[in-house]
Amino acid sequence: MTLHLRRTALAVLLAAAVLGCAGQASAQAFRITPEGEVLQGRPVAVRLEGLMPDAAVTIRAERRFGRPAQVYASSAVYQADASGVVDLQTSAPTAGDYVGADAAGLFWSMTPTDRPLPEDWRTGEVRLSALVGDRVAAQGMTRLIGALATVEAEDIPGFPSATLYRLPGGHPRPVIVILHGADGGVDASRRFGAKLASLGYAVVGLPYYSPDWGAYGPPKAIPDLPGSFIDIRIDQIGELRDWLKTRPDVDADRLALFGGSKGAEFALIAASRYPWITSIVAMAPSDLVWEGWGLEMVEAEGTRSSFSFQGQPLPFMPYVGFVDGLLAGPDADLLKIHDDGRAAHPEREAAARIPVETFPGPVMLIAGDADREWRSGQMARNIHASRRSAGRETELLIYPEAGHDVGGDGWAPVTGEVARGGGSAQANAHAQADAWPRVLAFLERTLRPGDVPAPSPLP
Repeated sequence: MTLHLRRTALAVLLAAAVLGCAGQASAQAFRITPEGEVLQGRPVAVRLEGLMPDAAVTIRAERRFGRPAQVYASSAVYQADASGVVDLQTSAPTAGDYVGADAAGLFWSMTPTDRPLPEDWRTGEVRLSALVGDRVAAQGMTRLIGALATVEAEDIPGFPSATLYRLPGGHPRPVIVILHGADGGVDASRRFGAKLASLGYAVVGLPYYSPDWGAYGPPKAIPDLPGSFIDIRIDQIGELRDWLKTRPDVDADRLALFGGSKGAEFALIAASRYPWITSIVAMAPSDLVWEGWGLEMVEAEGTRSSFSFQGQPLPFMPYVGFVDGLLAGPDADLLKIHDDGRAAHPEREAAARIPVETFPGPVMLIAGDADREWRSGQMARNIHASRRSAGRETELLIYPEAGHDVGGDGWAPVTGEVARGGGSAQANAHAQADAWPRVLAFLERTLRPGDVPAPSPLP
């Protein structure tokens, strides 16, 4: 081969190599599975492919989220592996809004921004951008939906603002009753009602308290509900079951209670009174009935119970320092109020204890040891110990670094929950992501033994 031909061949090879590198760069793309809409809480795999080996890349995530809707955002810097891939499940960021390999890290670590909300963004859309230097190398999108569009919702007569969620048609569906926490209202119903109904359950969102602080707070949201958390009627669970039994499209003989915080306290008390309840999911639970609260308690601290049954207030554990905490507002040390109350009144503990070991059905307990509202981790252990001694089936999930907010699926922004409830955003999100599939498996096993499989209309 002549010198000229050798030079020509070398030029062709060099050009091919350059074009190959350019082709690799142009092939940068997100691979997101499952494709399309995903019921939030089910895992989403995000891979960025086509990078140069060991290249640094910033991935940004943005989402329409919250009420009122805002743009939430997160970002992190990653180093591609030898194949030019960043896989969120296995690639730990070198800097950014979370640490450690975490498939959901960019999802739960989002915080609100002041960016204008684009009109074309749908609820649950998560938009991803990859930046190599200042260049946008790839873009992708997934949509985490809260529920199937086919879920139907209807009011329940006689129960203010209560809602029945269910998919249309099909055989009678087992029931899940959602009991909210101390904030009251319908947020828990909206958060979980249609979502659990999408899995084939008949779900009741049962509000039972709507805060009324008069001139010291916002207007009462649900006028027909109690405005003070005093003598809340456990009996309404029995009355709700009576109504459900009139419905041919639900199976009221398979009924679970699903509650967090004060809702867990409610659920466990109900279980100790109604052996026909099928199962209980109690998140950040209490082993005691606690003192009630409301405007009328400012001058009568330590005199009223949170709950009643058959017209009688239940024995309760008083707080210490509740009125001072009320005056402190968001700065109140709720953990100290509960701890000091329990320490000051050991003689009242036996009467205030919820005898949930009498409940024959299975119970799932979920709690964090870093809870800053009350010691749900220790109280969950107390419940577990009493039920274990009685030979009762009990599943205990304790997350040492998580706080009060263990109820969720681990794929939604959680940073706003930390200040009051304790833990860290990452610990709370990891607890939720670990517990949520276990909760679904528990409900499936206890409410549908030997039944047809739950519908799986989405990945």
